[in-house]
Amino acid sequence: MPELFSERAPTYEEAIKRIREKYGDRARIMFNRKVPARGLRGLRGHEEVELAGTVAVGDAEVRKLRETQDRQNRAAILASVGKTLPGPDAAPEKAKPSGASRSAEHYGEQPINRVLEEIHSLKEHLAVAAAPPPPRFPVLDELETILKENDFSESYIQNLLSHLQNNLSAADLDNRVKVHQSAVDRIADGITCRAPVSYGKRQQGAGPHVLVLVGPTGVGKTTTIAKLAAVNGLSKKHDVRIFTIDGFRIGALAQVETYGEIMDIPVRNIESPEDLAAQLTLASDADLILIDTIGKSPRDKDRIEQMRRLLEVCGENADVHLALSATTKTGDVIKIMELFDIFGYGAVILTKLDETMQVGNLISVLSEKNCPVSYLTDGQSVPVDIELASPGRLLSRVSGLEYNEDGLSEQYPSADLTAAWR
Repeated sequence: MPELFSERAPTYEEAIKRIREKYGDRARIMFNRKVPARGLRGLRGHEEVELAGTVAVGDAEVRKLRETQDRQNRAAILASVGKTLPGPDAAPEKAKPSGASRSAEHYGEQPINRVLEEIHSLKEHLAVAAAPPPPRFPVLDELETILKENDFSESYIQNLLSHLQNNLSAADLDNRVKVHQSAVDRIADGITCRAPVSYGKRQQGAGPHVLVLVGPTGVGKTTTIAKLAAVNGLSKKHDVRIFTIDGFRIGALAQVETYGEIMDIPVRNIESPEDLAAQLTLASDADLILIDTIGKSPRDKDRIEQMRRLLEVCGENADVHLALSATTKTGDVIKIMELFDIFGYGAVILTKLDETMQVGNLISVLSEKNCPVSYLTDGQSVPVDIELASPGRLLSRVSGLEYNEDGLSEQYPSADLTAAWR
Protein backbone atom coordinates (compact mmCIF):
# COMPACT_ATOMS: atom_id res chain seq x y z
CA MET A 1 0.00 0.00 0.00
CA PRO A 2 1.26 3.56 -0.69
CA GLU A 3 2.68 5.51 2.25
CA LEU A 4 3.03 9.30 2.39
CA PHE A 5 6.39 10.86 3.21
CA SER A 6 8.05 14.26 3.38
CA GLU A 7 11.71 15.20 3.28
CA ARG A 8 13.50 18.47 4.01
CA ALA A 9 16.95 19.52 2.77
CA PRO A 10 18.92 22.70 1.99
CA THR A 11 18.51 22.15 -1.78
CA TYR A 12 16.17 20.34 -4.16
CA GLU A 13 18.96 18.05 -5.33
CA GLU A 14 19.90 17.07 -1.77
CA ALA A 15 16.25 16.29 -0.94
CA ILE A 16 15.98 14.09 -4.05
CA LYS A 17 19.19 12.31 -3.07
CA ARG A 18 17.91 11.57 0.44
CA ILE A 19 14.58 10.30 -0.89
CA ARG A 20 16.30 7.99 -3.39
CA GLU A 21 18.59 6.66 -0.64
CA LYS A 22 15.64 5.95 1.67
CA TYR A 23 13.01 4.68 -0.74
CA GLY A 24 14.75 3.96 -4.05
CA ASP A 25 12.62 4.01 -7.21
CA ARG A 26 9.42 3.33 -5.26
CA ALA A 27 9.10 6.98 -4.24
CA ARG A 28 6.89 9.33 -6.19
CA ILE A 29 7.13 13.06 -5.47
CA MET A 30 3.76 14.81 -5.42
CA PHE A 31 4.74 18.42 -4.63
CA ASN A 32 7.60 20.62 -3.44
CA ARG A 33 7.79 23.92 -1.61
CA LYS A 34 10.21 26.23 0.18
CA VAL A 35 9.86 26.45 3.98
CA PRO A 36 11.77 28.27 6.74
CA ALA A 37 14.81 26.28 7.84
CA ARG A 38 14.63 24.65 11.25
CA GLY A 39 16.85 25.65 14.16
CA LEU A 40 19.21 28.63 14.17
CA ARG A 41 19.39 28.76 10.36
CA GLY A 42 15.68 29.50 10.30
CA LEU A 43 16.14 32.39 12.72
CA ARG A 44 18.47 34.05 10.21
CA GLY A 45 15.91 33.93 7.41
CA HIS A 46 17.26 30.83 5.63
CA GLU A 47 14.94 28.58 3.64
CA GLU A 48 15.07 24.92 2.75
CA VAL A 49 13.17 22.69 0.34
CA GLU A 50 10.46 20.26 1.42
CA LEU A 51 9.35 17.44 -0.90
CA ALA A 52 6.34 15.26 -0.21
CA GLY A 53 4.94 12.24 -1.98
CA THR A 54 4.10 8.55 -1.75
CA VAL A 55 6.12 5.36 -1.63
CA ALA A 56 4.76 1.90 -2.40
CA VAL A 57 5.49 -0.33 0.62
CA GLY A 58 4.04 -3.40 2.31
CA ASP A 59 2.35 -3.45 5.75
CA ALA A 60 5.56 -4.44 7.55
CA GLU A 61 7.47 -1.73 5.75
CA VAL A 62 4.78 0.83 6.65
CA ARG A 63 5.23 0.11 10.35
CA LYS A 64 9.02 0.20 10.03
CA LEU A 65 8.86 3.47 8.07
CA ARG A 66 6.60 5.14 10.65
CA GLU A 67 8.74 3.91 13.54
CA THR A 68 11.88 5.28 11.85
CA GLN A 69 10.27 8.65 11.21
CA ASP A 70 8.95 8.83 14.78
CA ARG A 71 12.39 8.02 16.22
CA GLN A 72 14.05 10.66 14.04
CA ASN A 73 11.53 13.33 14.99
CA ARG A 74 11.70 12.49 18.71
CA ALA A 75 15.51 12.52 18.60
CA ALA A 76 15.50 15.95 16.96
CA ILE A 77 13.14 17.35 19.61
CA LEU A 78 15.11 15.84 22.52
CA ALA A 79 18.33 17.23 21.05
CA SER A 80 16.76 20.68 20.93
CA VAL A 81 15.57 20.37 24.54
CA GLY A 82 18.97 19.10 25.67
CA LYS A 83 20.67 22.18 24.29
CA THR A 84 18.41 24.52 26.25
CA LEU A 85 18.18 22.77 29.67
CA PRO A 86 20.95 23.17 32.33
CA GLY A 87 23.09 20.15 33.22
CA PRO A 88 22.85 18.34 36.58
CA ASP A 89 25.96 20.13 37.91
CA ALA A 90 24.85 23.60 36.89
CA ALA A 91 24.83 26.09 39.76
CA PRO A 92 21.41 27.49 40.67
CA GLU A 93 20.84 31.08 39.69
CA LYS A 94 20.59 33.70 42.34
CA ALA A 95 17.38 35.61 42.83
CA LYS A 96 17.14 38.63 40.55
CA PRO A 97 15.13 41.81 40.72
CA SER A 98 11.72 41.73 39.12
CA GLY A 99 12.99 43.48 35.94
CA ALA A 100 15.81 40.99 35.50
CA SER A 101 13.43 38.11 36.12
CA ARG A 102 11.18 39.30 33.34
CA SER A 103 14.21 39.57 31.02
CA ALA A 104 15.34 36.05 31.87
CA GLU A 105 11.85 34.72 31.25
CA HIS A 106 11.78 36.48 27.88
CA TYR A 107 15.03 34.91 26.71
CA GLY A 108 14.02 31.55 28.10
CA GLU A 109 10.90 31.56 25.95
CA GLN A 110 12.88 31.36 22.69
CA PRO A 111 14.22 27.76 23.03
CA ILE A 112 10.86 26.66 24.44
CA ASN A 113 9.07 28.13 21.43
CA ARG A 114 11.41 26.24 19.12
CA VAL A 115 10.60 22.99 20.92
CA LEU A 116 6.88 23.73 20.58
CA GLU A 117 7.37 24.34 16.87
CA GLU A 118 9.11 20.97 16.53
CA ILE A 119 6.24 19.27 18.36
CA HIS A 120 3.74 20.97 16.07
CA SER A 121 5.74 19.84 13.03
CA LEU A 122 5.80 16.29 14.38
CA LYS A 123 2.02 16.34 14.73
CA GLU A 124 1.70 17.49 11.13
CA HIS A 125 3.92 14.63 9.92
CA LEU A 126 1.91 12.10 11.93
CA ALA A 127 -1.31 13.49 10.48
CA VAL A 128 0.09 13.14 6.97
CA ALA A 129 1.21 9.58 7.67
CA ALA A 130 -2.26 8.68 8.96
CA ALA A 131 -4.09 10.26 6.03
CA PRO A 132 -5.25 8.02 3.19
CA PRO A 133 -2.80 8.02 0.27
CA PRO A 134 -3.79 9.95 -2.86
CA PRO A 135 -4.77 7.89 -5.88
CA ARG A 136 -2.04 6.86 -8.29
CA PHE A 137 -2.44 7.74 -11.95
CA PRO A 138 -0.70 5.36 -14.37
CA VAL A 139 -0.91 7.99 -17.12
CA LEU A 140 1.26 10.33 -15.04
CA ASP A 141 3.73 7.51 -14.37
CA GLU A 142 3.98 6.90 -18.11
CA LEU A 143 4.42 10.63 -18.79
CA GLU A 144 7.23 10.80 -16.23
CA THR A 145 9.01 7.95 -18.02
CA ILE A 146 8.63 9.67 -21.40
CA LEU A 147 10.07 12.92 -20.06
CA LYS A 148 13.04 11.13 -18.51
CA GLU A 149 13.74 9.32 -21.78
CA ASN A 150 13.83 12.72 -23.50
CA ASP A 151 16.38 13.98 -20.96
CA PHE A 152 14.22 16.53 -19.16
CA SER A 153 15.69 17.49 -15.77
CA GLU A 154 14.28 15.96 -12.57
CA SER A 155 13.19 19.34 -11.18
CA TYR A 156 11.43 20.24 -14.44
CA ILE A 157 9.59 16.90 -14.53
CA GLN A 158 8.38 17.14 -10.94
CA ASN A 159 7.19 20.73 -11.40
CA LEU A 160 5.29 19.73 -14.55
CA LEU A 161 3.63 16.72 -12.86
CA SER A 162 2.70 18.87 -9.87
CA HIS A 163 1.12 21.44 -12.21
CA LEU A 164 -0.97 18.76 -13.94
CA GLN A 165 -2.19 17.29 -10.65
CA ASN A 166 -3.18 20.73 -9.38
CA ASN A 167 -5.00 21.77 -12.56
CA LEU A 168 -6.64 18.60 -13.92
CA SER A 169 -9.54 16.64 -12.48
CA ALA A 170 -9.15 13.01 -11.41
CA ALA A 171 -11.04 11.95 -14.55
CA ASP A 172 -8.71 13.99 -16.78
CA LEU A 173 -5.63 12.55 -15.04
CA ASP A 174 -6.79 9.10 -16.18
CA ASN A 175 -7.18 10.36 -19.76
CA ARG A 176 -3.93 9.86 -21.71
CA VAL A 177 -4.82 12.27 -24.52
CA LYS A 178 -5.85 14.98 -22.05
CA VAL A 179 -2.72 14.57 -19.93
CA HIS A 180 -0.35 14.59 -22.91
CA GLN A 181 -2.01 17.63 -24.50
CA SER A 182 -1.94 19.51 -21.19
CA ALA A 183 1.72 18.61 -20.72
CA VAL A 184 2.59 19.83 -24.22
CA ASP A 185 0.70 23.09 -23.66
CA ARG A 186 2.58 23.65 -20.42
CA ILE A 187 5.97 22.88 -22.00
CA ALA A 188 5.22 25.17 -24.96
CA ASP A 189 4.17 28.01 -22.65
CA GLY A 190 7.55 27.77 -20.92
CA ILE A 191 9.55 28.11 -24.16
CA THR A 192 10.27 31.76 -24.97
CA CYS A 193 11.12 32.49 -28.59
CA ARG A 194 12.40 35.87 -29.72
CA ALA A 195 11.36 37.24 -33.07
CA PRO A 196 14.23 38.57 -35.21
CA VAL A 197 14.94 42.27 -35.10
CA SER A 198 13.70 44.17 -38.14
CA TYR A 199 16.86 45.06 -40.05
CA GLY A 200 17.19 47.77 -42.64
CA LYS A 201 17.46 50.45 -39.95
CA ARG A 202 19.78 52.49 -42.21
CA GLN A 203 16.70 53.82 -44.02
CA GLN A 204 15.31 54.96 -40.66
CA GLY A 205 18.49 56.83 -39.74
CA ALA A 206 19.34 54.53 -36.83
CA GLY A 207 22.50 53.00 -38.29
CA PRO A 208 23.25 49.31 -38.89
CA HIS A 209 22.03 46.53 -36.64
CA VAL A 210 25.02 44.77 -35.02
CA LEU A 211 24.51 41.07 -34.25
CA VAL A 212 27.30 39.41 -32.24
CA LEU A 213 27.54 35.62 -31.93
CA VAL A 214 29.47 34.27 -28.92
CA GLY A 215 29.88 30.75 -27.60
CA PRO A 216 32.31 27.94 -26.79
CA THR A 217 34.57 26.25 -29.30
CA GLY A 218 33.03 23.83 -31.79
CA VAL A 219 29.36 24.83 -31.63
CA GLY A 220 29.19 26.02 -35.26
CA LYS A 221 29.33 29.81 -34.86
CA THR A 222 31.02 30.52 -38.21
CA THR A 223 28.57 28.35 -40.16
CA THR A 224 25.67 30.00 -38.34
CA ILE A 225 27.02 33.46 -39.21
CA ALA A 226 27.16 32.40 -42.87
CA LYS A 227 23.56 31.17 -42.72
CA LEU A 228 22.36 34.45 -41.18
CA ALA A 229 24.28 36.37 -43.83
CA ALA A 230 22.61 34.33 -46.58
CA VAL A 231 19.12 34.76 -45.12
CA ASN A 232 19.48 38.53 -44.80
CA GLY A 233 21.78 39.29 -47.74
CA LEU A 234 20.32 36.97 -50.37
CA SER A 235 16.70 36.42 -49.44
CA LYS A 236 15.89 39.82 -47.89
CA LYS A 237 18.32 41.85 -50.03
CA HIS A 238 19.78 43.70 -47.04
CA ASP A 239 23.23 45.29 -47.11
CA VAL A 240 25.17 42.85 -44.91
CA ARG A 241 28.78 42.93 -43.66
CA ILE A 242 30.68 40.19 -41.81
CA PHE A 243 33.36 40.91 -39.22
CA THR A 244 35.41 38.05 -37.80
CA ILE A 245 37.52 38.07 -34.64
CA ASP A 246 38.34 34.39 -35.17
CA GLY A 247 41.48 34.99 -37.24
CA PHE A 248 43.66 32.94 -34.88
CA ARG A 249 42.00 29.60 -35.62
CA ILE A 250 43.60 27.82 -38.55
CA GLY A 251 41.37 28.17 -41.61
CA ALA A 252 38.71 30.22 -39.81
CA LEU A 253 39.29 33.43 -41.78
CA ALA A 254 39.55 31.54 -45.08
CA GLN A 255 36.28 29.74 -44.35
CA VAL A 256 34.24 32.88 -43.72
CA GLU A 257 35.94 34.72 -46.63
CA THR A 258 34.88 31.90 -48.95
CA TYR A 259 31.27 32.30 -47.83
CA GLY A 260 31.56 36.07 -48.32
CA GLU A 261 32.87 35.72 -51.88
CA ILE A 262 30.06 33.35 -52.88
CA MET A 263 27.39 35.65 -51.42
CA ASP A 264 29.15 38.87 -52.50
CA ILE A 265 29.22 40.05 -48.88
CA PRO A 266 32.27 42.00 -47.60
CA VAL A 267 34.30 40.26 -44.86
CA ARG A 268 36.66 42.10 -42.50
CA ASN A 269 39.17 40.55 -40.08
CA ILE A 270 39.24 42.38 -36.73
CA GLU A 271 42.51 42.40 -34.77
CA SER A 272 42.01 45.01 -32.03
CA PRO A 273 39.39 47.26 -30.39
CA GLU A 274 40.69 50.19 -32.45
CA ASP A 275 40.33 48.14 -35.64
CA LEU A 276 36.76 47.20 -34.71
CA ALA A 277 35.84 50.83 -34.04
CA ALA A 278 37.25 51.89 -37.41
CA GLN A 279 35.44 49.13 -39.33
CA LEU A 280 32.14 49.95 -37.61
CA THR A 281 32.50 53.54 -38.78
CA LEU A 282 33.28 52.47 -42.35
CA ALA A 283 30.21 50.18 -42.37
CA SER A 284 27.83 52.81 -41.02
CA ASP A 285 25.76 52.66 -44.23
CA ALA A 286 25.07 48.89 -43.89
CA ASP A 287 21.80 47.35 -42.75
CA LEU A 288 23.29 44.47 -40.78
CA ILE A 289 26.75 43.72 -39.36
CA LEU A 290 27.38 40.12 -38.27
CA ILE A 291 30.32 39.57 -35.89
CA ASP A 292 31.85 36.10 -35.59
CA THR A 293 33.91 35.69 -32.41
CA ILE A 294 36.69 33.40 -31.22
CA GLY A 295 35.47 30.12 -29.80
CA LYS A 296 36.32 29.93 -26.11
CA SER A 297 36.54 27.06 -23.68
CA PRO A 298 34.20 27.64 -20.71
CA ARG A 299 37.30 27.23 -18.52
CA ASP A 300 39.18 30.05 -20.29
CA LYS A 301 37.78 32.90 -18.19
CA ASP A 302 40.67 35.30 -18.91
CA ARG A 303 40.28 35.04 -22.70
CA ILE A 304 36.51 35.44 -22.37
CA GLU A 305 37.08 38.66 -20.41
CA GLN A 306 39.50 39.93 -23.09
CA MET A 307 36.91 39.37 -25.80
CA ARG A 308 34.24 41.10 -23.71
CA ARG A 309 36.41 44.23 -23.50
CA LEU A 310 36.96 44.16 -27.26
CA LEU A 311 33.25 43.86 -27.98
CA GLU A 312 32.48 46.81 -25.70
CA VAL A 313 33.36 48.92 -28.74
CA CYS A 314 30.02 47.83 -30.27
CA GLY A 315 28.15 49.69 -27.55
CA GLU A 316 25.12 48.76 -25.48
CA ASN A 317 22.89 48.30 -28.53
CA ALA A 318 24.78 45.25 -29.83
CA ASP A 319 22.42 42.28 -30.28
CA VAL A 320 24.38 39.44 -28.64
CA HIS A 321 23.34 35.80 -29.16
CA LEU A 322 24.85 32.76 -27.43
CA ALA A 323 25.40 29.69 -29.64
CA LEU A 324 24.73 26.42 -27.80
CA SER A 325 25.17 22.96 -29.27
CA ALA A 326 22.15 20.70 -28.74
CA THR A 327 24.58 17.89 -27.88
CA THR A 328 25.78 19.65 -24.70
CA LYS A 329 25.04 17.98 -21.36
CA THR A 330 22.69 19.73 -18.92
CA GLY A 331 25.37 20.63 -16.39
CA ASP A 332 27.62 22.06 -19.11
CA VAL A 333 24.74 24.08 -20.60
CA ILE A 334 24.21 25.78 -17.24
CA LYS A 335 27.93 26.51 -16.79
CA ILE A 336 28.29 27.89 -20.33
CA MET A 337 25.28 30.18 -19.91
CA GLU A 338 26.65 31.50 -16.63
CA LEU A 339 30.20 32.11 -17.95
CA PHE A 340 29.06 33.88 -21.13
CA ASP A 341 26.55 35.97 -19.20
CA ILE A 342 29.18 38.75 -19.03
CA PHE A 343 28.43 39.48 -22.70
CA GLY A 344 24.81 40.29 -21.85
CA TYR A 345 23.36 37.97 -24.50
CA GLY A 346 19.66 38.42 -25.11
CA ALA A 347 18.89 35.10 -26.80
CA VAL A 348 20.28 31.65 -27.55
CA ILE A 349 20.80 30.00 -30.95
CA LEU A 350 20.55 26.21 -30.69
CA THR A 351 22.91 24.49 -33.14
CA LYS A 352 23.53 20.89 -34.26
CA LEU A 353 19.99 19.71 -33.55
CA ASP A 354 20.55 17.07 -36.22
CA GLU A 355 23.19 15.42 -34.01
CA THR A 356 20.94 14.50 -31.08
CA MET A 357 17.62 12.77 -30.45
CA GLN A 358 16.99 14.44 -27.07
CA VAL A 359 16.26 18.11 -26.41
CA GLY A 360 14.60 17.86 -23.00
CA ASN A 361 17.74 19.07 -21.25
CA LEU A 362 17.78 22.26 -23.34
CA ILE A 363 14.06 22.91 -22.85
CA SER A 364 14.45 22.35 -19.09
CA VAL A 365 17.34 24.78 -18.64
CA LEU A 366 16.06 27.49 -20.98
CA SER A 367 12.57 27.35 -19.43
CA GLU A 368 13.87 27.48 -15.86
CA LYS A 369 16.18 30.40 -16.74
CA ASN A 370 13.47 32.06 -18.88
CA CYS A 371 16.02 32.56 -21.67
CA PRO A 372 14.67 33.25 -25.20
CA VAL A 373 15.64 31.17 -28.23
CA SER A 374 16.07 32.99 -31.55
CA TYR A 375 17.19 30.44 -34.19
CA LEU A 376 17.56 26.68 -34.64
CA THR A 377 20.13 25.04 -36.91
CA ASP A 378 20.17 21.37 -37.89
CA GLY A 379 22.92 20.82 -40.44
CA GLN A 380 26.01 22.18 -42.17
CA SER A 381 24.37 23.33 -45.41
CA VAL A 382 24.50 27.04 -46.19
CA PRO A 383 22.20 28.87 -46.82
CA VAL A 384 19.65 26.30 -45.58
CA ASP A 385 19.49 24.32 -42.31
CA ILE A 386 18.42 27.32 -40.24
CA GLU A 387 14.98 28.40 -39.04
CA LEU A 388 13.34 30.74 -36.58
CA ALA A 389 12.82 29.13 -33.20
CA SER A 390 9.30 28.18 -32.17
CA PRO A 391 7.85 25.98 -29.40
CA GLY A 392 6.30 23.74 -32.04
CA ARG A 393 9.63 23.05 -33.74
CA LEU A 394 11.32 22.17 -30.46
CA LEU A 395 8.42 19.99 -29.30
CA SER A 396 8.46 18.12 -32.59
CA ARG A 397 11.82 16.73 -31.43
CA VAL A 398 10.35 15.31 -28.20
CA SER A 399 9.38 11.68 -28.78
CA GLY A 400 6.52 9.78 -27.16
CA LEU A 401 4.07 12.65 -26.61
CA GLU A 402 0.65 12.62 -28.29
CA TYR A 403 -0.87 16.00 -29.10
CA ASN A 404 -2.61 18.04 -31.77
CA GLU A 405 0.30 19.09 -33.99
CA ASP A 406 -1.87 21.24 -36.26
CA GLY A 407 -3.27 23.15 -33.29
CA LEU A 408 0.21 23.71 -31.90
CA SER A 409 1.47 24.95 -35.27
CA GLU A 410 -1.41 27.41 -35.49
CA GLN A 411 -0.74 28.70 -31.98
CA TYR A 412 3.04 28.89 -32.48
CA PRO A 413 3.68 29.35 -36.23
CA SER A 414 7.21 29.14 -37.61
CA ALA A 415 8.46 31.38 -40.42
CA ASP A 416 10.31 30.30 -43.54
CA LEU A 417 13.92 31.51 -43.72
CA THR A 418 14.80 29.88 -47.02
CA ALA A 419 17.47 31.71 -49.01
CA ALA A 420 18.95 30.91 -52.41
CA TRP A 421 22.40 31.48 -53.86
CA ARG A 422 22.72 34.30 -56.38
